[in-house]
Amino acid sequence: MKLIYLIIFILIVFTNFVYSRWIPRKENINICDKLDEYVTSLYSEEQFLNYSDVKACYELTLYNKTTAIQVIETVKENLKGFYALLDQAKEEQNPGFALRPIDLISELDLYDVADLIKELRDGHTWLNSDDYNKYAFDQGLSMYSVIRKDGTQEIKVFNDVKDPCNVDCQVIDIDDKPAIEVITEFARNHTYLSRDLSARFNSALASLAFGNGDFYIAGQSFTYRVQLPKNPSISYTLNCNGKISKITREWQVPINNVQYKSPYINGASVGKATLIFDAFIARFYILQDFGVVLISTEDILNNDSDLQYHFLSDITIGFKMLADRGIEKIILDLSNNGGGQIFAADYINKLLFPNIQNFPLDYKVNNISIPFIKEISKAKRGIGNIFHYKSFISVKTNTSFDSVNDFIGNNIYTRGGVQVRYTSKAFHNDTTNYIGAFKFPIPPKLPWTEKDIIILTNGLCQSSCAIITQRLAEINVPTIAVGGFPNTRFSFAQYAVGDAASTAEFKPIFNQVKNLDSSLVSKLSLPENLTLYFTIAEAYSIKNPNEVMDYAFRPADYQLYYDERSARDPSHLWIKAAKFFRK
Repeated sequence: MKLIYLIIFILIVFTNFVYSRWIPRKENINICDKLDEYVTSLYSEEQFLNYSDVKACYELTLYNKTTAIQVIETVKENLKGFYALLDQAKEEQNPGFALRPIDLISELDLYDVADLIKELRDGHTWLNSDDYNKYAFDQGLSMYSVIRKDGTQEIKVFNDVKDPCNVDCQVIDIDDKPAIEVITEFARNHTYLSRDLSARFNSALASLAFGNGDFYIAGQSFTYRVQLPKNPSISYTLNCNGKISKITREWQVPINNVQYKSPYINGASVGKATLIFDAFIARFYILQDFGVVLISTEDILNNDSDLQYHFLSDITIGFKMLADRGIEKIILDLSNNGGGQIFAADYINKLLFPNIQNFPLDYKVNNISIPFIKEISKAKRGIGNIFHYKSFISVKTNTSFDSVNDFIGNNIYTRGGVQVRYTSKAFHNDTTNYIGAFKFPIPPKLPWTEKDIIILTNGLCQSSCAIITQRLAEINVPTIAVGGFPNTRFSFAQYAVGDAASTAEFKPIFNQVKNLDSSLVSKLSLPENLTLYFTIAEAYSIKNPNEVMDYAFRPADYQLYYDERSARDPSHLWIKAAKFFRK
């Protein structure tokens, strides 16, 4: 027995000795360092960070009024110079959107900068802080919405990591208020991934998404937040088969997330759908007598030219395989697709409809943007940059612009009651921007027309995804939106411009372009811990040439709802969607 105690004592001493040398300890370690150690240390046994600890860490960042004013002024300069929708945001919005007019430059002086910018409900535009958006807060609980046969809407538990017995229980109240009202209020005031409230409602709840070769839970922004929640916990009143109970869930920061597994998805199979080709960013299925193309993203990782060519080739192969098997109808499922590279979206459109024209774009012209356009247009290696005139083709001539001044143009429009200048309307020049890196795959002739295709989304099809869906909708491809509120048609996609930029992207430009005025560079430079993202172009409809796509309310042609099965088995939604194929 003494020998056993001696061995234990030696192990304790040895562990403390080695551990103390591998993990340097600070006498006066602050809470932020402690949290970092929990997350990064190989020896940490912590599974969660506590809400109170993260809150204490955030509160260590002291408020400095001078710095705050400087940040606000810098944000203003960037938005005035480049944010393409700045003045249009001042206008009364389409009643289909849940938006108020925002005079952003004036209201920024109210200091609630990040939340105010998110009120634009522009998924391309937000202010990120490395200090305050460092951790994601989770409750281990996700919810979804179903519509009963009598038309009533319920919130139910989609998944519960801590207590799986709660799955599919009805959520009656949240913090003693009706669950539907709480989720709707949260979607209206605290989500920003769509201008359409129904799509934002979907984003507050959980839905199944495909990405990185597997299915996972997307959305759930009500129970999974990046911004520090106001309270440390939320209570939920549940109805589980007639038994009423109340649970309280604290906010925690999981160090390792638990992967969700749907009971209806087994490897390559989704319900009764058969996978015929996996293109990694897209999957091609056959279900009954129709095909399904599930496109998760247009984001091709690492901007690697070989990888880009490979992904586009695989997408081409997938469509060709469906055609070779005699599939006459296809569903394009682009739910929870956050976008990616514009050229990938353009390629998919032209693969399906070779004669289709891309959406025209224009950019703000003023004393801030002009120096960028002129200086970058002098650089031989600047082609492909959004400020280089040779990165574009003139809409008027369908050829490259003759000069930088030809691109800048002299177009003046009324936006938000003021006169605003924009560049000449243009298309992205895929030849100069991408052919230098790789040649696009030669597309085969595919058999489908607009009558043979249906688009299916949950409204969370954004940016380059919207370039696909909005453009195909303009040539009369039918659209279906899933979820939202009962009998309320809503947008199937948002932000079809695709062109976004950030202050982080400007930093290398400042270093490379030596002739930019130093005072301009200073006015546009944010502190290292802050990054401003923004929409940098307007996209125009082909059907209605003066209509700016970002503020066009375009509800889907049809609406479907989730139920307990289809929320976890996309093939059930696909079967329902197939009923809308045109005869």
